[in-house]
Amino acid sequence: MRALLSPRRFWFLYIVLFIFFCLIIYQIVQLTCFHQSSLLQLAHRQHYISVDVPPLRGPITDRNGKEFVTNLKIPSIYAVPRVLEEGERKDLSSEVAKILGLDRKWVLERLSRDKAFVWLKRRVTFEESDKIRKLNSPALGILEEYKRFYPQGSMLAQVLGFSTVDNEGVEGIERSMDGDLRGKPGKRVTQRDAKGREIKAFEVKSLPVIDGNRVVLTIDQHLQYLTEKALESAFKQWKAKGAWAIVMDPKTGEILAMANQPGFDPNHYAKVGADAKRNRAITDMYEPGSVFKIVAASGALNEDAVKPETTFFCENGKWNYGIKTLRDVHAYGTLPMSEIIVKSSNIGTVKIAQKMGPAKFQDYVQKFGFGVRAGIDMAGEAPGYTRPPSQWSKTSPYNIPMGQEVMVTALQMVNAIAVIANGGYLMRPYIISKVQDPAGVTLKEKKPVIRQQVIKPEIAAIMREILKQVVERGTGTKAKIPDIPVGGKTGTGQKILPGGKGYSHSAFMSSFVGFAPADDPRYAMVVVLDEPRPLYYGGTVAAPVFKEVMEAALLTRGMKRRSIAPSPITPEQVASTADLAVDV
Repeated sequence: MRALLSPRRFWFLYIVLFIFFCLIIYQIVQLTCFHQSSLLQLAHRQHYISVDVPPLRGPITDRNGKEFVTNLKIPSIYAVPRVLEEGERKDLSSEVAKILGLDRKWVLERLSRDKAFVWLKRRVTFEESDKIRKLNSPALGILEEYKRFYPQGSMLAQVLGFSTVDNEGVEGIERSMDGDLRGKPGKRVTQRDAKGREIKAFEVKSLPVIDGNRVVLTIDQHLQYLTEKALESAFKQWKAKGAWAIVMDPKTGEILAMANQPGFDPNHYAKVGADAKRNRAITDMYEPGSVFKIVAASGALNEDAVKPETTFFCENGKWNYGIKTLRDVHAYGTLPMSEIIVKSSNIGTVKIAQKMGPAKFQDYVQKFGFGVRAGIDMAGEAPGYTRPPSQWSKTSPYNIPMGQEVMVTALQMVNAIAVIANGGYLMRPYIISKVQDPAGVTLKEKKPVIRQQVIKPEIAAIMREILKQVVERGTGTKAKIPDIPVGGKTGTGQKILPGGKGYSHSAFMSSFVGFAPADDPRYAMVVVLDEPRPLYYGGTVAAPVFKEVMEAALLTRGMKRRSIAPSPITPEQVASTADLAVDV
């Protein structure tokens, strides 16, 4: 039989097939040895999807567990550009831009990136997410994120602050406690099918998310509501530029309420300016006026330089010193020291301070906590301003005792009145009570700390009685509460003219500081109004706010008038001597 294939043709086919198989083997070697790593990476990128799992930002609550800040689940839209063909991107970008209200060119640019994950829009409405889902595109995904939610609206807004879309604290407690609140994100890696859709059942690995911790404040939500309601009413009634108030437990330094006007809703923080977001209660410095007279009176009594019955001639309301004249609102003759404070005589107060001398008086200014930060656990606290006697002007000995040429914050003023209320101790104020992990285990807890003893307990008792008379029959009668003794001091400070050229005769800072019940104080409070109009006396515009808040708060606690000895705090009750410190 004749051969079907000639030797020449046989060897030709043999060589061709040999070369072909060599090429195959070469390609196999290339793929399995030289390009294996890059090809495996490509395959992993095509078949696996990595999704970040955001942590649940920790809640912020009041002292009784009532939430000021919590979280809501909100859908966010992302894309996987790598699964899209070139022709699909234009059509999809048009549809997505229309649904989400975005610029089409911007969306197309995002979808054209060589990435496995890009955000298209964070925190969309549920209606928008449903429309995206109905597109049934493997390149689009919906991820549930947590949005910060403030269920009480504007309540405590300047204190709480707010956080960004990336859950980063920006102001207030949200910022200062961001490390505890934020938590740590997790990660989930799962497979996806040929169309790019996630197959959650085939989850490869996951890094567990660690949710943020709970921050518990010393704030009492009910008392905060009462304070904000009364302050807002006065702010509007007197057409003030601003108003702020603080309620403190004088025996521990706990901040029970802190309110500011004008307010804002942190759920919509982008709609208001920086001025409304400022926590004026700790940031704004002002000349306090007559409320500052408690320093001269307390210091002189504590130094035994005067007695409550020591008399001073008040110059019939007009006292010339050099080329300057010091005046009283009313003309007074000879008054005992106690009546000088009750009637708020400027001339009498200056003469009381002179009994101590400039150095000793300035020492008490500093002991009461002025000129240094009070040390509250919040960012942005201002230190106030005082000067040593070596830097005083010729008018300083006459101005400082009555609250001029010195700058204070509302926090410093309420802390100073608390010294008299609690028996003579300067406390370190605080607003963070404790930090708990998601399981409720307490990680940090704060305790009251005494910074120093300022005046003796018996002197504090005398001052409480004097300040009680201020409310009973002096300048603070509008703070009087039926059946409950109240102590306090009014203040009406002239604002400095622009450029520091003297004092305004039309712009005032009006304030009231006080405590209740006067026999055994549970609350200390400061109220400040910036440029109230048309009336501006502290006893007229600020004292009624104190009355409204204190009356409701005390009646809520079922308190009635009592005649019992006060129970001043002692170092043993709240802190060891190692904790005694002054912040600078």
